[in-house]
Parts: sequence; C-alpha cells; structure tokens
Amino acid sequence: MFERLVEKGVRVSVEAEDLINKSGDAELYDKLLALGKLFISREDVESVLKEKEELPVEFKPPSRFKPIAKEYDADFNVIHKRDVTGKSRTKGEIDNFINYFRNRFERIERLLKQTHSNVPTVTLEDAKNHVGDKVRVIILISEKRETKKGNLLFEIEDLTGAFKVVFSSVGGKNKLVEKSKNIILDDVVAITGKVLEPYMIADDIEWPDVPVVKEKKSSEKDLAVVYLSDLHFGSTNFMKEHLNSFVRWLSGEGEEELAGKVKYIVIAGDIVDGIGIYPNQERELVVKDVYKQYEMFDDFISKIPDYIEIIAGPGNHDAVRRGDPMPAIEKDFIKSDITRIGSPSIVSIEGLKHLVYHGTSIDSMIASIPGMSYMHPEKVMVEYLKRRHLSPVYGGNLIIPEDVDYMVIEDPPDIVHCGHIHKNGYAQYRSTLVINSGTFQSRTEYQIKQGHVPTPALVPVYELKTGKLRTLDFNG
Repeated sequence: MFERLVEKGVRVSVEAEDLINKSGDAELYDKLLALGKLFISREDVESVLKEKEELPVEFKPPSRFKPIAKEYDADFNVIHKRDVTGKSRTKGEIDNFINYFRNRFERIERLLKQTHSNVPTVTLEDAKNHVGDKVRVIILISEKRETKKGNLLFEIEDLTGAFKVVFSSVGGKNKLVEKSKNIILDDVVAITGKVLEPYMIADDIEWPDVPVVKEKKSSEKDLAVVYLSDLHFGSTNFMKEHLNSFVRWLSGEGEEELAGKVKYIVIAGDIVDGIGIYPNQERELVVKDVYKQYEMFDDFISKIPDYIEIIAGPGNHDAVRRGDPMPAIEKDFIKSDITRIGSPSIVSIEGLKHLVYHGTSIDSMIASIPGMSYMHPEKVMVEYLKRRHLSPVYGGNLIIPEDVDYMVIEDPPDIVHCGHIHKNGYAQYRSTLVINSGTFQSRTEYQIKQGHVPTPALVPVYELKTGKLRTLDFNG
C-alpha cells in the first residue's frame, strides 16, 4: 500500500509508513488518497483509522427478524475417516506411491465387483488362460493411443499383470469407440471382451458410477445451507461490498423467510488470495500479509449471526500444502470459532451427506475428457461421481501419495460441493445434487487472458426439507 501511495506522488513519513503497514485496512489506501495531500503524516493515518472506529456497527439485525434457524440446535458431523487432517504420514517414497495406487485400485475394484455380469470376472493373469472366451476384467488404464486404422489401443494393468485391449470400430462398434474416448489415464474400469493371445477385443466398458436407484434424502427441519467458495480476501479484485450485501441479507435485510432458514454455511476453499501462489501476484494484492488476509476473513465471520454454523475447507490459495488431499487450515490462521475441514472431506448435515472438495482437479479433467469446459463445471463434477474418484489423472494436478487414497468416493454423497474455477454450476445426477458455488472475486487479468468468464456474487442456497435450490444474486 505504501508503494502505491508513492507511485501516486504522495510522500509518507516514516511513522505513517509503519502505521499503514500494521493496519491491515484494505480501504486505507483510497481514504488516504481522498485526503488530497502530497504529504501523509502519522496524524493523518491515525485520524482516518479513528474515523473508521467511530462508525456505527454495521449489519445490526432488525428487531422484527425472527429466524427459524435460531430455534434449532445444529446437527452436523465431520466424518474424519475421509479427511486427511492430522493423518498425513507420507514421505514421498516409492512405497507410498505403491500403497496409494494399490489402495485406490482395491477400493474401486470392490465397487465394480458389486455389478452383475453375465461373463466371469477374472484377473489379467487368469485372462491369458481364457483365449477365445469372453471375460470381464477390472483394470487400471496406464496408456492410451489411436492406431492407424482409427481404433483405440489401451495398455491396462491390475495387481496380477499387464495386457492390451483394443476398441475397434469394425462390426458397427463406432458407438463403443466414441464411449471409449471418455476413458482417461489412471481410470479404474471394468472391460468386457474376447481374449485373443496378444490382446482383448472390447465389447463394453463400465465405470463404477453411483447407483441408479437411491432414495433422495431430506430433512424434517425446514432449514437451509448456503454454499460459498473462492472469497479471495486480500485480492484487489475481492468484492467486499457484494459480500457485505450477503451478510446484510443473512441478518434479515431482504427476503426474510429464506434468510431465516439458513443454519449452515459451507465454504469450499480459497478463503484468501494467499501469497506467492503465482508469478507477480503481489501486484494484485491489497493485503500482502497472509495472516492479515485471514484477519479479514475473521472479521467477516464476526458479522454472521452466531446461530449459523460455518464449515470451511481449504483451496490452492490457502495456507496449506498445495497438493490434494489438503489438510484443514491451522488455527494460527483462522481464529474464528468455525469448523475447519480438509479437502476433500465428508460432512453429514441434518442427515444429508456432503462431499466438500475445492475442485483443483477440474482443470485436468477438462483437459482430458471430450466435451468438458470451464463454462460447465457441473459436468466435470458428474464425472467425479461416474468414476467414484475426485482426481483420476495422476499428475494432472499435484497429488500427495498417501497410503490411503482420500480422493476415492466410496459412499455416494447426497450433495457434492466444489469451487475453484469461479463459475456457478448445478446438476442433479441420479440422486446426488452437484453444486459449484462461484466466487466473490471479480474477473482477474489471468482469467481475461484465458477467456474464463466467472459468475461472481451468485450464492446457492439449498432448502433441506423441500430439496429446493435457489441462487441469490448479490451483484447489486
């Protein structure tokens, strides 16, 4: 902030500079410029800060606002077994990688074995004894390429060996070839086909997927959940006034009936903009101290009615390790009394199982699967469910090889909540609702260069009793 004042031709005393650096007030720069002075003294800074302190407290709830959510005790539970927080033991050694892939394969294999098949399911080692027969194998895709004849050839493996499988367009199997184009590296799938001596000729492919028939859950209590992500406190593009409008709505200014039902807020990462996340990031920061960025978040939390439970996970901009799975943000950063979870994490809210994941792998999924785009993040999230895995392509984004693969979706969730790409998106896939909750950061220079068009200040609210999802617009 001090450097920005100097760039504007404003001189600053040493005492004033020290006070500016310690303030952490994102609005201080504009207020000091508004003084119209060519020299800023310590007294000038103190007067501006004192003026802020003397302002009346914002967002005082109207006395007529009687939120129904205040009448209920919170009923939620973090399923810690599916959260890496406090459990990371990896050293990045070969054994960790072996254990990681073995754990992933065995758990998804169990899901695929639950599907009925008219042909025997065998291992690749055993498949070589079934030349001329049709069998079903559960395998991991290690390599894929297109042949000169337009067929697709896959290198496959399981815990017993390796083999090859061909998806041929001969014999009217063009639809199967098109279906096979959706196979991505490191997918764990079931392939049915005829065994020849050097390879298999595929007849069908199955992903583990979530069940077709599953009862859609609801809550007896008429409460609601708000989904947020990608707030980016500390960024020059942080939309403070829009977020303040959201807080005022929560406190009863506007549609009181729906606001009064809100008992939970779930945040899917990128709470702050962070420091050193990408080259020259400091040019796009109002606050360059990550602790002060989290203080801004704590200030936001202090304005939310205290009967509302806040559940927050990390993203790639937060003060945690960059690779998935991410542990919860430490208390050194977030001082507020909220529930901190890892990414991914499973949280049961009023009996509805929520899978909360920042969504870092959305980038690699878009790059790997035909028809995916940044305009429709919900389509990628449906692919998570089909594959029962949140980051199938190893190396597409950074994955930490834990002995347990925390990215496997073992139990079908009722709701999947992601963020990351700053684009709202929703879909009902079978009995699971997927939500990408957008952002409170305006379009960045990077997004302009990449052609990404975010949907800021759009907030999804889900009513747990009726199953109704609404999107509230806080763009003014």
